[in-house]
Amino acid sequence: MSIDSTSKNNAYRDVLWLQTSFIGDTILSTAAMAALQTCRPMTRQHLITTASGAEALKGHPLLSSVHVYAKRSRHAFENNLFGLKPMLQLRAKIRALNLTTPIILQPHKSLRSTLLAKVLGFPVITYTETTGSIFAFKRFVRTAVLHEADRVALLLEGLGIDRSDLLGCRPSLPTAPLPLAAQDLGKPLQWIAVAPGSVWATKRWPAEKYAQLVSRILEKQNVGIVLLGSKDESDAAAVILNSNNLPDQKKRILNLVGLTSLTDLNGIYPRVKAVISNDSSAIHYASAFNIPTLAIFGSTIPAMGFAPLAEGSKVAEISLSCRPCSAHGPMVCPLGHFKCMKDLSVESVLAQMPESWTTQ
Repeated sequence: MSIDSTSKNNAYRDVLWLQTSFIGDTILSTAAMAALQTCRPMTRQHLITTASGAEALKGHPLLSSVHVYAKRSRHAFENNLFGLKPMLQLRAKIRALNLTTPIILQPHKSLRSTLLAKVLGFPVITYTETTGSIFAFKRFVRTAVLHEADRVALLLEGLGIDRSDLLGCRPSLPTAPLPLAAQDLGKPLQWIAVAPGSVWATKRWPAEKYAQLVSRILEKQNVGIVLLGSKDESDAAAVILNSNNLPDQKKRILNLVGLTSLTDLNGIYPRVKAVISNDSSAIHYASAFNIPTLAIFGSTIPAMGFAPLAEGSKVAEISLSCRPCSAHGPMVCPLGHFKCMKDLSVESVLAQMPESWTTQ
């Protein structure tokens, strides 16, 4: 598609965000959407994401439309080179919107996203580090020292927006009704959410340590613990629940692990006082609702750009020369000792938790 003089003057009417990465990355991208809305309020924003991303951002007021690219579907690559058929189907849906001077902002750096952008056929703004970025209309260096929310926002420089108007935005999510399973959160009790999971094993603080932490927190009066996570965290939740033998403690633990949808979380997070989580999407959910967070980092480090953005947030970690050991955190400690999590004590995590979290 040719870029005429009007487009060069940044008159793009429709912007398509191509973000098919993890849930946390998708949530963080909403900070850039907010910056675009502020600077160019007449621009319509559209999101191409995964099914889980679409569920998390369902009803987001910044988005005119949301479109699912099922990149992990078992049918995506069957009899289709590089999953071309679902890409063409998505292109037909996008074209049917009759967009005006559309442009794609591609924060996801994968080859598959680049191929999808090519199939869609609109100009692309992405990072120099994106696989296949040579085909992009504009490219920007992905500045490592910035938070991921700011890194995504800087793609908007390609639309002629000044950098000073882009940095420092926080992500956002729409509030949802409180799900039936979480009705206890409406009672007059201070609730702290604990999310003990992560896709990556070396990002998980041991469940036994979470159990000790929860017991110590419950020693405080007027505090409840709500356990959050997918069914994959069921074993960790069981360790936490089984370690609390005092009846009074168990009465103040609400286990929602495996019982909530991503949309349900938009109803739960606004009703908790604080969040304790590994380096996972729970941090970014909390940031979206400005819920103070105690983030536990092991194989990764906050300087990689995924620290909590909510006011009053804290980080618990220990200093090791082997940290970080990879971009995401591997499934197994490369050195075999896993000291980054095993040596992080319950006392040191508690020391980072403000006293106000456990008081009325």
